[in-house]
Amino acid sequence: MNFQPNISNVSKIEFRPYMIECAFDYYSMSVMSNHQRMGLQTVMCALSIEIILKSFLVSVAGNHGQLNETYQFDKKSLVADGTLPKKSDVHDLTVLYEALPKDLQTYLFEPFEFKILHENRKLFTQSRYVYEPSANTINNDDIIKLTARLVCKIVYLYKHQGCVDPFILEFEIDKIYFSHVQPYAFIKAL
Repeated sequence: MNFQPNISNVSKIEFRPYMIECAFDYYSMSVMSNHQRMGLQTVMCALSIEIILKSFLVSVAGNHGQLNETYQFDKKSLVADGTLPKKSDVHDLTVLYEALPKDLQTYLFEPFEFKILHENRKLFTQSRYVYEPSANTINNDDIIKLTARLVCKIVYLYKHQGCVDPFILEFEIDKIYFSHVQPYAFIKAL
């Protein structure tokens, strides 16, 4: 069994592998920590998703083509060219989703996944300070699993579109997907 999403309708993208690695690092820190706190895990996953979505909206700022390539998110330019609405909240996951080309929206999010994204659209900004009265007091693992799925989908797309970054090439999609998203995929019926 392999994780094989359909990428046939996705146009060629520009690679931002260091951002994807960074998003995976935040995700990994949240789920693999010995100190498990669901509220913190969900906030870190929202940040990971924000980084993934922004990876399609940035330009290379330095170290072009190197492992430590840097990127610039230029809100003014994105508003000027109509990619983002004026006065948009660039931490709002739904706003970032809507800035993506339609083929990427469809590839990255099934309708049920978009619902999870939309329900958690402001999770990072509203719950990162867990001690504030406005922070979420009830959390579930939907956003955590969505983050794992998104990382796997992005890495799969990068690999199949020819990215040669070591993080992308060495990433074990099936291991992450089948242990973090679908842990019961390998159980045989009796």
